[in-house]
Amino acid sequence: MPEDREATQPPCPAGLTPWQGLAAAALLLSIPVLLFWRDFPFYMIDDWTALLQMAGRPFWDYLLVPDGDQWFPFFHLIFYGLVRLAGERYQLLVLVNCLGTGVNAFLVFLFFRRHLAPGLALTLSALYAGAAVHHAIAWNSFYLSYLLSLGFFLGALLLTDAYLRTPGRGRLWGIGCCALLSVLSHNYSLAGLTALPLYALLVRGDSGRKFWALAGTVAVVYLVFTLGYLSFAGPRAAASQNLQVFAGLPGPNYLVHLFFGAVLSPFFYLFWGHYHFPVFWGYVGYAYVAGITLLAASLAAIWCWGKAPQRRLALWALLTNALPFLLISLTRYQRSLNQAFVARYGIFTLIGALLLIGTAWRVLAPRLPQGRRWRLLPLGLLAVMAAGQILSLPRWTEKYQGISRAARTCYYELSRQNEAARLSPEEYGKFCPGSHPVITPGQALAVRRFLNRQAPGPDF
Repeated sequence: MPEDREATQPPCPAGLTPWQGLAAAALLLSIPVLLFWRDFPFYMIDDWTALLQMAGRPFWDYLLVPDGDQWFPFFHLIFYGLVRLAGERYQLLVLVNCLGTGVNAFLVFLFFRRHLAPGLALTLSALYAGAAVHHAIAWNSFYLSYLLSLGFFLGALLLTDAYLRTPGRGRLWGIGCCALLSVLSHNYSLAGLTALPLYALLVRGDSGRKFWALAGTVAVVYLVFTLGYLSFAGPRAAASQNLQVFAGLPGPNYLVHLFFGAVLSPFFYLFWGHYHFPVFWGYVGYAYVAGITLLAASLAAIWCWGKAPQRRLALWALLTNALPFLLISLTRYQRSLNQAFVARYGIFTLIGALLLIGTAWRVLAPRLPQGRRWRLLPLGLLAVMAAGQILSLPRWTEKYQGISRAARTCYYELSRQNEAARLSPEEYGKFCPGSHPVITPGQALAVRRFLNRQAPGPDF
C-alpha cells in the first residue's frame, strides 16, 4: 500500500451516540433561532416577485415559470405551500429559515467530522450557525431557496463520502436525487455539483470505477436539468442578467469577480468585512487585512507542513467555493463587483473557508510550542470572529426593520378596498419602492386575498 493511501481512505469516524447527536443538533438548531428569529420582518423585495406570481398565475404556470435566469420549480412548490400556511404571519417563515439554517449547520458538522476532530468540527459548525451572513436568508423568506439548495448538496456530499467507503447502487440513486433537488431548489449549485466526483478524485484518491460512477450520476443530473430548463425557461432566461453572456469570452473583470466572491469574501465575512456595515470602529479595512492574513496563513501552513491528503482537501475546498461562481460571475460580473460580496452566497463559501481553517489548525496544533499563551491563540481568534458576527447584527436589524416597515405600509395601504384611502403619489414613492418598485393597488389587493385565502377578484 502506498504511504499516503491510508490517509486518503481514513477509517470511518466513530458514530455519534444518540445523546451526542441530539446535543449537537439541539445546539446547532438553537443558535440561528436565538440570533435571527425576529417578529419585525415582512414580505419584501424578492418575496413580492413570488407573491405576484402566486396571486396572478395559475398554479402550474407559477410552478414552472423562471425567475430571471433562475429556474427552480421544486423551491416554488415548497414555498407555495409554506406561504399558504403562513399567510400574513411572516414570523413563521422566518422561523422556518432559521431552523433550515440550523439543519444545514448540523449537516456541515457531520461532514467536518469526517476530516477534523469532533470538538473542532463542532466549534467551526457552531461558528457557521451563528455567522451574520445568515441574516440575509433568515429575514427574507424567498431565500429559503438557497437553504434548500445547500441542504440537498450537503446531503449529496455526505452520501458521496459514504458511497466511497461502501459502494452501493442505492447510494448512487440518493446522490443523484439530492443533486437534482439541489439545482431545482436554486441554480447556485449547478456548476458546484462537479465537486462531488472531484471529492472522490482529490480527497479520497479514487480515479477508478467509483469516480466514473459519480461523474456519470452528475452528468445524468445535468442532462435532466438542461432538458427542463430549455423546455420551461429557454435560452433567453440564461441571458436575462447579462445580455452579452453568449456574445464572446468574458474579460479580466470576470476573473476578479470570481476570485473575490469565491476566495476572499468568505474570509472577510469571518471578521465581518461587509462594505455596507463594517464593524470595529467602522473600519472595513481591518476585516480585509485580517481575512487575507488568515487565508494566506492557512494556505501556507497546509502547503508547508501538511501532508498530501491535507493539501488535496484544501484544493478541493477552494474548488468547491469557486465552481458555482463560474456561472454566477458570468451572469453578474458586468453589473458590479459588489455582487461578489452578496451575503447570501456566504452560506456556501463559508463552509470551504472554515474547512481550510480547520485543516490548517490540524496541521499547526502539534507544532506549536507548549504554553498557555499558545493555547489561548485559537480562542482569541475565535472570539474576534464571533465579535465580528455579533456586532454587525444591530445595524442589519435596523436596516431590515426599515425595509419591512415600508413593505408593510405599502401592502396594507395599497390593498385597502376604499379607493380614497390608498396612498398618495408622494407616499407611494416613499414606501413602495422599498418593498417592490412596480406593485399596483390591484396587485396588492390580489396578494392580500391570496394570503388570506380569499377568492381572487378582478383587480389583478
